Amino acid sequence: MFTPITQLLQRNTKRKGLFLIICFSLLSLYPIYKNFYNGRAVTTYERHIALIEGRSEYYNPWQYRMLSPMIIEGLMWTYNHTVDKIYPIEEKLHIQINETSEPTPETKEFIQLLNTKGALKYMIVFIFFRFVLNLLVFALAYCVWKYFVQSNWLAFFGLLFVTLAMGNAVAASDLTFNTYLDNVFYLLTAYLIVYKKNPYWLFVIVPLAAFNRETSLLIPFLFFVSQMDFSDFQLKKMFPPLKIWMITGALYIIFFSIFIAVRVHYGYRPPQIWKVPAGIQMIKLNLFSAVAMKSYFEMLGVFTVIPLIILYKFRSFPTLLKVWFLAIVPAWFAVHLYSVVTYQTRLFLVPVIMIMMPMLLWLIENEIKKLRTA
Repeated sequence: MFTPITQLLQRNTKRKGLFLIICFSLLSLYPIYKNFYNGRAVTTYERHIALIEGRSEYYNPWQYRMLSPMIIEGLMWTYNHTVDKIYPIEEKLHIQINETSEPTPETKEFIQLLNTKGALKYMIVFIFFRFVLNLLVFALAYCVWKYFVQSNWLAFFGLLFVTLAMGNAVAASDLTFNTYLDNVFYLLTAYLIVYKKNPYWLFVIVPLAAFNRETSLLIPFLFFVSQMDFSDFQLKKMFPPLKIWMITGALYIIFFSIFIAVRVHYGYRPPQIWKVPAGIQMIKLNLFSAVAMKSYFEMLGVFTVIPLIILYKFRSFPTLLKVWFLAIVPAWFAVHLYSVVTYQTRLFLVPVIMIMMPMLLWLIENEIKKLRTA
C-alpha cells in the first residue's frame, strides 16, 4: 500500500530537484552573459595575469585582494592536469568569425582574446568559477530569506529580481570575482546568525573574507549587533555577554592582522586615483555632476525603488532586519560614496541581497496575511 506512495514522493522529489537545478543554472548564467555583453569581462584575463605577476592596473586595492586569484590558479592547475590532458582545447579549437557579419569592436577583441595562447583555458575557468559563485549566492540568499518568509515561491521570486539586479550591475567591471565572493561571505554570516549556528565558524569565514576584500570589515560587526537585545532598549540588557565581545574582538584582530600582512607582503602603495581622489571630490562627483546622473540610473537598475519602500514602511519590519539595515546600509553607502564612483553598482549588492530583499519579501507576505485575516 505504501510502496506506490513512497515511489511517487521520490519521483516528485527528483523532479523538484531537477527543476531547481535547471532554474538556478539559468539564473546563474544570465549575469555572466550581461558581464560579457554590457560589462568588460574580456579584460578579466589581462587583469588576472597582471595581478598574479604583481603589477595590477589598480595596485591598491586589487593587488591585496588575493583569495579569488589564488582560487582561480588552483582551478587552472586542476584543469591543466585533468580536462586538458584528455582534450587540449587550445590545440583542437581555433575560433574565427566571418568578416561579412560585421562584428563589433568588442566581438573582435573577444575573438582575438580566445585565440591568445592560454586565454581560452582561463576563460573556461573564469566562467565556471563565476557560475559557481552565482549559484552559491542564490542558494544562500534563498536559505536566509526563508527564515523571514514562509512562501517558497515568494523567495524564488526574490531570486528572479536579484538575477536581474546582478545583470544590471556590470558597469565598468570585469567578472569581479571578489565582489561576488564578498556576497557569499556576508550571506554565510547571515545564515549562521539567523539559524543560530556555531559562531566559531566565523573564525573560518573572516580570515578568508579578509584575504578576499576589505569590505568584509563589517562581518564581525554584523555578528555583534545581531546578538544585541533591542526589545526594551535598557542599556544593561542591550549589550551581549562577554563571550560575544571576545569573539568579535578576536575576529577583528584576525581581520586587521591579515589586512596589514597582505600590504606588507606586496608593499604598500597609496590608493590609486580613478576619476577624482577619494573624499569630498568623490562625493561631489557621485552626487552633483554629470557622472552622478549615470550613477542614479545605474542604481535604479539595481535597486529600483526598494529603498524608498523600506524607508516608508521601516517601523513595521522585524527587529533583526531593522538592526541589519541600520548597522550596515548607511555605513556601506557612506564609504562607497566617499571612495569610489558609484555607478559601479555591483558594489551595493551585499545590502540589496542580504537586507533589502528579505525586507521586501517579508513586507509582501505580511500584507497578504493581513488581507486574508481582514
